[in-house]
Amino acid sequence: MPAVSEAERRGLSSAWLVVLVALISMLAPFSIDTYLPSFPAIEADLGVSREWLTQSLSVYLGCFALATLVWGPLADRFGRRKVILFSMAGYFLAALLCALAMDYHWLLIGRALQGVMAAGSVVASRAMIRDYFQGAEAQKAIALVMMLFTVAPAIAPIIGGWLEVHSGWRSVFYFLGGYALLIGLFFAVKIPETQPPHTVQSIRPADLLVSYAHSLRHPVFLRLVVLQGLLIGGFFVYVASSASLIFDHLHLQEEDFWRFFVPVVSGILVGSMLSHRFSHRLSAKALVTIALGMGAMAVAANLLLEGLIAPGIFWVIAPLVLYSLGFALANPGLSILALDCLPNKRGMAASVQSLFQMGTAGLVAALVVPHVHHSLFLMALSQGIMLATALVLWFSIWQHKVFIELNRRQFEESSQ
Repeated sequence: MPAVSEAERRGLSSAWLVVLVALISMLAPFSIDTYLPSFPAIEADLGVSREWLTQSLSVYLGCFALATLVWGPLADRFGRRKVILFSMAGYFLAALLCALAMDYHWLLIGRALQGVMAAGSVVASRAMIRDYFQGAEAQKAIALVMMLFTVAPAIAPIIGGWLEVHSGWRSVFYFLGGYALLIGLFFAVKIPETQPPHTVQSIRPADLLVSYAHSLRHPVFLRLVVLQGLLIGGFFVYVASSASLIFDHLHLQEEDFWRFFVPVVSGILVGSMLSHRFSHRLSAKALVTIALGMGAMAVAANLLLEGLIAPGIFWVIAPLVLYSLGFALANPGLSILALDCLPNKRGMAASVQSLFQMGTAGLVAALVVPHVHHSLFLMALSQGIMLATALVLWFSIWQHKVFIELNRRQFEESSQ
C-alpha cells in the first residue's frame, strides 16, 4: 500500500507518478547521449580536441554525482516536489547556456550546471517511488521506470544525429532545455508531495555529516552502491567511447548511432521486463546473482571475440546486449536493497546511490576512456575488470546478517 496520506493519495495517480519519474530519469541519458553525434561539429566549431570534448561528459557526470550529496538532504528536508521543480527550472537555463556558448569554456560551465540541476530531479524522483510503493511493488515500479527509461538511450542519439544534420549542434541543447521545461510543467500539475511528514530530516551541517558518516559505516549499504557504480561504469566504457566506436572503429556516420544504442537499450528493456516479471517469484539475491552471471558471460565473450575476430558491428554489439540485459535485471533489486538500508533517510540514500553511479561513470569518462577508446580489446578489458570487482563485492555480503535480513524481508513482502 502507498505510504502517503489519504488526501494526497486521492490526488496522486500511481501511473502518472511512474511515467513522470521515468521521464525525469530520461533527462540523464538525454543529457549524455543526445550530443554525442555532434562531437565532430563541436570540435570544429569551438576548436577543441576529442579528448578535451570528452571531458565535457565527465564534467557533467562529476557535477551530477557531487550535487546528489546536497540534493538528497534537501529532498529529505523540504520535500521531493520542491526540489524537482527547482532543479528542472535550473536545468532549462543551463541548457540555454550550452546552446549559446561561443567557446569551449562556456560550454563546460553549462554542462557542469546541467549536471548539478539534473541530479536534483533524479534523486528526488527516485525517493518518491520508495515513498509511495512498498515491498515488491517498489521493485516493480522501479522496473517499470527502467522499462520506460530505456527509450531515452535508444532515441537520444537518433534525435541528436537528426538535429545535428538538419539544425546544427546548438539545436541539441535547445531540445534538452525544452524537454526539461515541458516535463517540469507536467509534474507541477500532476504530482503532489509524497514524503511522509515523520521522515522530514534536519539539514544542519553537523547533522548531515553524522548522517553521511552513518550511511558509509553501514555494513551493507556502501558495498551495494559501489557495486551499482561498477556495473554502470562497465557499461559506460562504451557509452563514453561511442563517438570513437561509431566513427573510428566501425566507420559509420552521425545518423548511425542507433546501430549501437538500439540493440544495447533493447537488452536493458528485456532485463527490466524480466525483473518486473520475476520480482514476486525470486528474491533480490537470486535475481542479482543470475544477472551478474550474465554479465560475466558477456565480458568473457567480449574479450574472446575482440582478441580473435576483426571488428564487425555484430561481434562488437552482441556481448554488450547481454551485459546490458544483466545490468537491467540486477539494478531494481540492488536499488531497493540499498534504499531499505536507510529507511528513514531515503533521499540521502538515493543521493549516495547516484553519487556512486554517476561518479563512477564520470571517472570512467575522465580517466579510463581517454586511454582505451582507441582499442576495442582494451575497452572490453576495462569492462571486465569492473565486473570482476563487482562480483567480489557481491559475494562478500552474501553471509552478512544485515543483508540476509534485508533479502528475507523484501522477499516476504514480494510474496504477499
